[in-house]
Amino acid sequence: MKIKSIELYNYRLYKGLNKIVFKNGNEKENLFLISGENGFGKTTFLHSLLWCLYGRLMSDIDETFRKEMYNGAYNNTLKSNLNNICKQQLKIKINPDIVSKIKKKGYTVDTEYLKEWSQYSVSLEFTDVLIPSISCQSLKIIRSYDIIIEEEFVRILIDGVPNELTNEIGHQIFINDFILNKDVARFFFFDSEKIVTLAETNTVEEKRKLCSAYNEVLGVKKYENLKKNLENLRLRFRRKSSDIEGRNRLLELLNKQKILSVTITEQEHLIVKLEEQLIMSRKEDERLQMLLFREGNSTTLEELNRQTAVLEVTQKKDADYKIRLKQFLEFAPFAISGKLLEDTKKQMEHDFNILQSKNNVRNQNFLLQNILVEMKEAFSNVSLAQKTKVELINSFHSIIAKYQNQTTDELPLLNVNKEDLDEFLSVYSNITTTYRVEFEHLTDDYRKNKQILERTTRNISNMQTKESDSLIKKIRLQKNESEHKIVDLEKRIRELHEELGAINKDLAVISRQISELSKKVSAGDSDSKKDQVAEQLISELNSFLTSLKNKKKSTLERRIKSTMNRLMHKSDFIGKVDVVIANDIIDINLYAVDGSLIKKEMLSKGEQQLYATSLLKALVEESGIQFPVFIDSPLQKFDKSHANKIITEFYPTISKQVILFPLLNKELTENELNIMKQYVNAAYLLKNKNSYSYIQAIDIDDFMKE
Repeated sequence: MKIKSIELYNYRLYKGLNKIVFKNGNEKENLFLISGENGFGKTTFLHSLLWCLYGRLMSDIDETFRKEMYNGAYNNTLKSNLNNICKQQLKIKINPDIVSKIKKKGYTVDTEYLKEWSQYSVSLEFTDVLIPSISCQSLKIIRSYDIIIEEEFVRILIDGVPNELTNEIGHQIFINDFILNKDVARFFFFDSEKIVTLAETNTVEEKRKLCSAYNEVLGVKKYENLKKNLENLRLRFRRKSSDIEGRNRLLELLNKQKILSVTITEQEHLIVKLEEQLIMSRKEDERLQMLLFREGNSTTLEELNRQTAVLEVTQKKDADYKIRLKQFLEFAPFAISGKLLEDTKKQMEHDFNILQSKNNVRNQNFLLQNILVEMKEAFSNVSLAQKTKVELINSFHSIIAKYQNQTTDELPLLNVNKEDLDEFLSVYSNITTTYRVEFEHLTDDYRKNKQILERTTRNISNMQTKESDSLIKKIRLQKNESEHKIVDLEKRIRELHEELGAINKDLAVISRQISELSKKVSAGDSDSKKDQVAEQLISELNSFLTSLKNKKKSTLERRIKSTMNRLMHKSDFIGKVDVVIANDIIDINLYAVDGSLIKKEMLSKGEQQLYATSLLKALVEESGIQFPVFIDSPLQKFDKSHANKIITEFYPTISKQVILFPLLNKELTENELNIMKQYVNAAYLLKNKNSYSYIQAIDIDDFMKE
């Protein structure tokens, strides 16, 4: 399936008719580039396609759209989609009487001209669409809205004319079954920057949504729905069973299942309602903040708290810097003395050497004198002639005298010991080497911190002064109440999600009990053969589903692994991928070559985007769904090497048509465009003039020059 053309008429920024025709090129040229500056309508373009296909159901695809449709006000969203220039023209051209007349009787010849400003539409035309038993060269979906009669219209044309099939089964079912199911749309319409959330799928609800999309993409869901219908059929048979006790127990469980299902629906509705209230409260909070701006107080409570925290930190730093400066200032006189400090060092070293020398001579002489005395005593005890003893003692005395030294007569100015000298030399070394640099850094830090301290003090003082104004006090009180309400709503929504998880768990237990009991309770005689056929079909479906899931699981694991390793710098980054499906929850685990688990949340943003991209590619390829892929913000978080691989190995293979919405020089550089050119079929620029946008085809060689 390929898109032949897209038309936007008076949709938001796009005034009048804006059309893109997707020409067929060779199979290699599958890329189409649509670019424009921020605010020129790239995201609006994607928004229009989802609205064309799904209408109010587009809120199920992306949370951004769901938040936009706050308070269930889909009609408000429809009204806001009309181009602003058209809205202004309508205000000039119509009055309440004309509006009332058109609402009652429709447009007449006199009022037909108003459609130029009262209506907007988006259309998608497809080729190569396969519809069983129907010849189809082209299929066109047109969704429009009239702001005067406040009505939305959907037309589906097959080869230019309406078809009974679309009317019989309904437009939305037809689009889901033959074009693209809304549950898998996010795999074909995605923001390259936001898909990293797939790598951070941690909550049960997120895993359940991913599993639902997984089953839909891989074609598992339709078989599970068939199996569920057969199981419900068997349960209906058992409600007429002659086994009264078993039947009553089964009915009791079915009643509990129904109550829990209703409770779940109510809880989900309540969550949606609270989330809508949360959006409204946030809007009210923003409005109150704007009022504070207008009244001259732009301070939020968060800002006041932040400034107070900054003040506390800077005050602590100020006290610390003062203590350290005091320590530095104790050495300042030494640093200032300069030459005198150097002379003092020399004198201390000189005097220390004198004292050390005298001590050494004194110790040496004392030792030699002791040796002489002991030798005399030793000789006196030797059996020798007296004359010989005297000669030996005199000789030894002469030897000792030769090694005895005289101390210097020079007197030191300072009485310096080893500890004093070491302490002084330490101070001297500090002052002559790191003291100046550290002192300069410390004084600079102290000065900067002092400036922040004074500025913060002034800011807080100004805030507190403004807060004393009675009107600002009133608005501030309302804003504080609004902030508390937001916190309470967020807390209540979290609690409801927790309760919903517990109810789902109970429902799963009861569903298993029903399944087990239904095997024991026999069907009535009139339904026994039907029940046997249903049982056989369920058994065959179970075997088939097990085989299908294992096959799809194994293939998906291989695809994710090979795609990630191909796109990563490291060819062996992923050793194994394990897709774990338990009931309606899916987990995708990545393992390194050594078998260790790779935590996806610990991957870099670029690696998370590569993982999400690989998952999307694997799901799209495995699904066999032929549908164009639309990618907003491409290449933003990729480095040069990863970007080149995405351009050459991902975009050319993900689909027969890939439409990229890059922001030039940020999400697509000139070098990347040069690599991409060989795959580009056509390029378009979104231009803006007098507050409306339009689409202009452009040669790819001039794409970066505009």
